[in-house]
Amino acid sequence: MIRHRQGGDFLLITQDDHARLAGRLAERYGNARFAAPSRRGEVIDAVTLHDHGWDLHDREPTLNPQQWPLHVFETPPQISTKVWAESVRLAREHGPYCALLVSLHTLALSALQQQHYSAAELRPHHAMELFELNKFQQRQIEIEEELRTALGLRTDLPLTIGLDKRRTSEAEDLLLSDYHILKAMDQVSLALLCSGNPFATIENISPRPSAEPQHLSVGYSGGWTVKVSPWPFDCDRIEAQVPFRRVPVERFPDEQSFRAAYADAPVEMQTVVVARAV
Repeated sequence: MIRHRQGGDFLLITQDDHARLAGRLAERYGNARFAAPSRRGEVIDAVTLHDHGWDLHDREPTLNPQQWPLHVFETPPQISTKVWAESVRLAREHGPYCALLVSLHTLALSALQQQHYSAAELRPHHAMELFELNKFQQRQIEIEEELRTALGLRTDLPLTIGLDKRRTSEAEDLLLSDYHILKAMDQVSLALLCSGNPFATIENISPRPSAEPQHLSVGYSGGWTVKVSPWPFDCDRIEAQVPFRRVPVERFPDEQSFRAAYADAPVEMQTVVVARAV
């Protein structure tokens, strides 16, 4: 769940709705500078479904240690590993390539979380969190080997977080490029929906498979608008509506009272805009 602070309210957006927005962006990805993915339908499915497993949490959302609604960036491994695994399970219903992209996304997120909990000042207090992450990563490596076999991809390559970054084949270049599209659409969507301007740069998006990756800059114009450069879409402006629920900025005494307030809040719609930077 995304917790966007606006004045005296928290606007709460589910991860599934965030991912659907990312999928809408993926539908418009591709122009003369950035090639649309050759496996377009499968890539759009992967982007749209990459957080679908978060419904496990967002149907019954939780609180952080400060008794505020838990924001996605605060999620502990005991929750994140379960929703990531469910996202991969659901993606497998849409084919092995879609599932592989989603698994690679979750594996990369788990590596970032592992890096955080492995910091010297945190490691002594987070043995259980690291254990959960290790278990999750081992299972995803097994799943990715199964998916690679189904797709006719090699399983004997030395991989970095599931990816071959040495450009050993066209198939591996394509997979890496499509993974970067998923990551970029995810981050543009998060930039639109999260308060606090979370990204200034989106790194490593390839104009086409095997090309040198580029970085996208993200500018914040206020009013739920971000500007992106260089521009990777097929139109000059993308506008969408995203549902949210509004709860007051307060420390809830327990999860039961928070869930009741969340359930009672009507669904509202927020217009968001991605525009070409001039």
